[in-house]
Amino acid sequence: MAWFDGLTPGTPAHNIASTTNARVRVVAGPGTGKSYAMKRRVARLLETGVAPDLILPVTFTRVAAQDLHRELVGMGVPGCDALNAHTLHSLALRMLTRNHVLAATGRIPRPLNKFESDAMICDLMAAHGGKKAVEARRQAYEGAWARLNNQVPGYAPSPEDAIFQYDLLGWLGFHEAMLIGEVIPEIYRYLSTNPGAPERAEFNHILVDEYQDLNKAEQAIIELLSNAADVCIVGDDDQSIYSFKHAHPDGIRDWLVVNAGAVDIGLVDCHRCPTRVVDMANALIAHNVHRPVPRSLVPLAAKGPGVVSIVQYPNLNAEVAGVVATIQQMLAAGTPAGDVLVLAQSRAVGTPIYEALLAGGVPARSEYTESELEKEEAQRAFALLKLFANQDDRVALRWLVGKDGNNFHTAGYKRVRNHCEANGMSPWQVFSQLSAGILHLPYTGPIVTAFTALVAELSALTALPDLASVVDILFPAGQADTRELREIAVAVIAADPTIDAPSLVGELVAAITQPEIPTDVQEVRIMSLHKSKGLSSPVTIISGCVNGLLPRAPKNVLTPLERQHYDEEQRRLFFVGITRVKSDPANGKPGTLILTYAQEMPLADAMKAGIAPAYVNYGTAVLQASRFIADMAPAAPAAVNVP
Repeated sequence: MAWFDGLTPGTPAHNIASTTNARVRVVAGPGTGKSYAMKRRVARLLETGVAPDLILPVTFTRVAAQDLHRELVGMGVPGCDALNAHTLHSLALRMLTRNHVLAATGRIPRPLNKFESDAMICDLMAAHGGKKAVEARRQAYEGAWARLNNQVPGYAPSPEDAIFQYDLLGWLGFHEAMLIGEVIPEIYRYLSTNPGAPERAEFNHILVDEYQDLNKAEQAIIELLSNAADVCIVGDDDQSIYSFKHAHPDGIRDWLVVNAGAVDIGLVDCHRCPTRVVDMANALIAHNVHRPVPRSLVPLAAKGPGVVSIVQYPNLNAEVAGVVATIQQMLAAGTPAGDVLVLAQSRAVGTPIYEALLAGGVPARSEYTESELEKEEAQRAFALLKLFANQDDRVALRWLVGKDGNNFHTAGYKRVRNHCEANGMSPWQVFSQLSAGILHLPYTGPIVTAFTALVAELSALTALPDLASVVDILFPAGQADTRELREIAVAVIAADPTIDAPSLVGELVAAITQPEIPTDVQEVRIMSLHKSKGLSSPVTIISGCVNGLLPRAPKNVLTPLERQHYDEEQRRLFFVGITRVKSDPANGKPGTLILTYAQEMPLADAMKAGIAPAYVNYGTAVLQASRFIADMAPAAPAAVNVP
């Protein structure tokens, strides 16, 4: 299939694929066909002889990268097998592992999982005001780099922050590790301070999806990589929903100013959603006033009106039961489980639905961030696998020897680290000498005992016949706490029976920190609205539609203008959620959107979920429907109450 097959000259999709302008901006609303047009653009480049390794497609998720490759293969595009699409995070990690980059940065790109930072926090808390203060300073450190505060005239960290950063980087350097939030800043530092770096001229064509959700540092990396490259960015500031990752939507808004002479193309025809949902989405987003260029999606009559309902339940238990019963009825009527997408902005709502579906025999999967590592048993098993794969994994060793001690045996570990640094030894070497009685350090008895027991566990794993047996021991069949880790590990080994332990760990880390949410699934999927970006489904259910979750209450005191911007992003999040529903009337799938919410829930559950109730009545949080539901009037149907 040629790149232009099925494209009508003069249409936006054809213009996106065909333009040879060195700078192109595409503003595309949900379901308007941006992915289709971008794939045709890549196909044109390949068909006209551009070498695959000179093309860099940057996608927001790993699944989007895989979809691009799969569809190009299906089109029979020459050279597509050698094309590598990346998320910006995976591209940065790949570059950071190159020998000349390692030498230039002096950092080991071994990211910490969230649970592993607990040991780091304990090691730093005595000097920096306790655990909460350390976590707050860590977040501020990552946020300052994501926003490129170092480029703001007059910016300087406080003396306290400067000392904390010194100690933080000292801990990470000793443990040969990196915060996940450092990966992007680290490659930015390398590229910006090395104008002659080969990476800055590595590509001739760069295509970036979801540009509005990149932070300022990420957008700066694209600029640094585009010294010799044509660039096409795609996005929609009405779908910018990642301020907690310091997303910089002004980057796409101001891109034409920075890139004079760029081509600007818009996509507005919604090929995904039923017409009623498009009308609801337009009514909703129109309430946002900070939109430099207000745009409306255009509904297509061929998509049909769809099926939309808004349901209120008396309490959270009834909401969970009602959602599960609705799904069971749909499946009994022939709807495939993979056609159902459940969105809940809090695990306090999503997890009970997930567990009730499993209990009811409905195939389901949870896609909450690092959900695989929620339980302590899963954390310990994963850390053991990391140390089994690499005895010199200092982070895994630090976490394992400290986990069962008071504040991770901080006092004893400090003596071990001091001895390491004074004598040029690794923690494993020092612990081995302490365990063997060759070396004696005061007040290290409990942590050395933990190390000795750990060595015995690792020896037992080493004696097993193969890696599959190791997985069976660490993630046993039938154990609920490690079920998700086992599923990933078993699938990886099945795909490559010769895989070694370090590679298995790498696959697990990628699956957890950059989780894949495949579009071709056989289970009901449950996830947050943020996680649903890029997905679509014939049946979309958004549960927990209450004030306090949608919109979520801000953590900090905001000025009136800051609060307005905050609420507008929360509205954009709901806009993204409702436009996940996909209509396909020709195949009996009209597109079903169901919004649910409860009138009350236990106060303890509400507080745990961060929900500020309308008021409290004897230990019960009384809730209000999300005000975003009213924003969709008159396009939305009236809510119904289920007693």
